[in-house]
Amino acid sequence: MLENINPYTKYVLDAIRCIKQQLDEKPLQYKTASELLEKICAPNRNAVEKAFKANFGAGIKEYQVRQRLEASKKFLEQGLTKKQVAGKCFYRSQSAYAAAFRKEFGMTPTTWQMLYG
Repeated sequence: MLENINPYTKYVLDAIRCIKQQLDEKPLQYKTASELLEKICAPNRNAVEKAFKANFGAGIKEYQVRQRLEASKKFLEQGLTKKQVAGKCFYRSQSAYAAAFRKEFGMTPTTWQMLYG
């Protein structure tokens, strides 16, 4: 898929695959996208960031936030408080977490927990 639509080098394509895999498998491992980039790759971070967005429709940080919010649903299912979930997902406050959750899923964490938890 990636090779057919990209002008990026094999190194860059391998780097973005590795980054996506890390975010999919361990969304809470790295606090920032910058930490992830430093750990995974990339002497040419700009090229990697552009290639990631071109291939996956979102920047690394945006994708990372989405994956964290998806992971937060499991914590809600387990009955953790919104404050606990916010902390686990690197949000500074429960209200910041709730706003991000509402923006991504169209409902508050409390509503989601009542419906699916």
